[in-house]
Amino acid sequence: MCGVFGYIGKDNAVTTVVQGLQRLEYRGYDSWGLAIPIENNIEVYKTLDPLYTADTVPIDFKSTIALGHTRWATHGAVNMTNCHPHVSTSKQFALVHNGIVENYQTLKAQLKSQNVSLISDTDTEVIVRLIELELSKMKQIDEFCEESPLTADDYQEAFGRVFKVLKGRNTLVLICANLNLLLGIRNGSPLIVGITSDASNNHDSYKELFIASDYYSFAKHTNTCLLLDNWQMIRCEQNNVSIIDLKTNQTIPSNWQEFERHTLELSREGFSHFMLKEIQEQWSTITRATAIDPLALENLIHAMNQAKNIYITGAGAAFFIGEQIASILREIANIFVIPVPAYEAKSYLPTMQAGDVLIAISQSGETADTLNFIEQAKQKDVLIASVVNMPGAMMSRLSDFPFLSYAGPEVCVLSTKSSTSQLAFGYLLAQTIVDQYESAKYNIDRLSHQLSHYFTDDNLQNIADLAKTVTGEHIYLLGNQQFIGASKIGALNIKEASYVHAEAFAAGELKHGVIALIEKGTPVICFMNKRNETYMTAIASEVKARGGMIIGISEQPNELFDHMIRLPSPDNPANVISHIIPCQLLAYYLATQRGLNPDKPRNLAKSVTVI
Repeated sequence: MCGVFGYIGKDNAVTTVVQGLQRLEYRGYDSWGLAIPIENNIEVYKTLDPLYTADTVPIDFKSTIALGHTRWATHGAVNMTNCHPHVSTSKQFALVHNGIVENYQTLKAQLKSQNVSLISDTDTEVIVRLIELELSKMKQIDEFCEESPLTADDYQEAFGRVFKVLKGRNTLVLICANLNLLLGIRNGSPLIVGITSDASNNHDSYKELFIASDYYSFAKHTNTCLLLDNWQMIRCEQNNVSIIDLKTNQTIPSNWQEFERHTLELSREGFSHFMLKEIQEQWSTITRATAIDPLALENLIHAMNQAKNIYITGAGAAFFIGEQIASILREIANIFVIPVPAYEAKSYLPTMQAGDVLIAISQSGETADTLNFIEQAKQKDVLIASVVNMPGAMMSRLSDFPFLSYAGPEVCVLSTKSSTSQLAFGYLLAQTIVDQYESAKYNIDRLSHQLSHYFTDDNLQNIADLAKTVTGEHIYLLGNQQFIGASKIGALNIKEASYVHAEAFAAGELKHGVIALIEKGTPVICFMNKRNETYMTAIASEVKARGGMIIGISEQPNELFDHMIRLPSPDNPANVISHIIPCQLLAYYLATQRGLNPDKPRNLAKSVTVI
């Protein structure tokens, strides 16, 4: 869940690393820090302030190599002592970490039994002290021969040995002061390397090197990338890169790839927040989501037709999107798909068999629970399809049928445009199954046009005014049929952005217990269109009779509504893609009118790479 960014080159490394961390802040913003080699020692800059403050506070270090980290706290409080990077006692090396060391308490006890002092509450410091012990053993061996400084080989060996005793999904990067050395190891959490080539055009030598948690963080510099697999170490020295397989301790060939060029500009372009900007970009991103090779869709459909069972999975918002895609496939293509929350995979795995299809939904493509499910399903020869937004993600690399969402970078922690892009994929898949590929693309193009006219000042002001009337700490959302998914995603968005308790129910549950929650003035959102108008009118009447405040998300007014938000595309068969947008906007205005920053909700990070 943390962000890692390292750099070796000729530019000022501090500036480059800070800019990289600013693009990774969605991964965690509890604190951030830098490790910079200065005169054979590691100097550290740490702060609990937001990363944007780095633009106004000078960091008085100059170097051609640096390593940075932006933290989402897992072990230890949010304070300066627990902030990364963690530095060795000798100040010869520093370490940053993304993941959880599951056996850190055992390792910590072992260190204390050897009288090793620990100053932080983190699992990361345990790794640092273990590396120190390994390096001290090497020094003792050297003393029997002759005094010699530690080499890059020594650091590589010590780093690899310590990593092998760690349990859990952990990605680490180490910087060594006197060697201008970066070492990185990936296991579970993402790690990607980018370079600008030197005159020889040899990818294993370079002018500049970037090592980071995602491609977008350095995409403005280069699109020449190397993706690390689990249990691989990368060794980055001045003008030289090598990859080591930690299972064999052998150097292996590096596979450099050219990615599509992207630039993540940290500009709100006049919008108050990235969330509002990214919501309004959806008119264009849903059409980009259909830039899929029809043959790739046909290959997936062939596998689905041969499968005994089809499953769809995700975590958090991605699971709710998966449930909605399952509904779309049932309704349009008459295909039954079993939605499985990734964190509850264990009870479903025994029923899965070779040839089944598992469709995984993820914004980052690095969600730990979902990856864990995929890895176990592959052991049973289940075929994997994935829909992700991040190029080079591990989920894509594990997939038999990988698809990209093409939503572009999302800075806001909440998924907005990536969610509608995933729904666009689901709609296109369902329509392709029934031989309506071209018709589906036409409907999505028309939906894009409709959305371009939906984000008017008047419509936005209407939702902002509505948000002012929503008081209290509870909101309930009721929907049925194609609105079940929209209500669940809407409730999650409201909780994430505004910290108001929002809960979604199938409308039919109202009379079976939910109605006991309705008091005078309780806000209740009812999703309604022509197909379910009669049914939802009866539901709304029952809520109204108990004093509830009815907010209709609807195609047309209804006398039962106290307030109404218009659905974006009432007459479009692809409108299921856009049903989630009204609640995105309501969540945004509920947050801002409470003085909250919806881009950075408390306790959350966008990419959940720990279990």
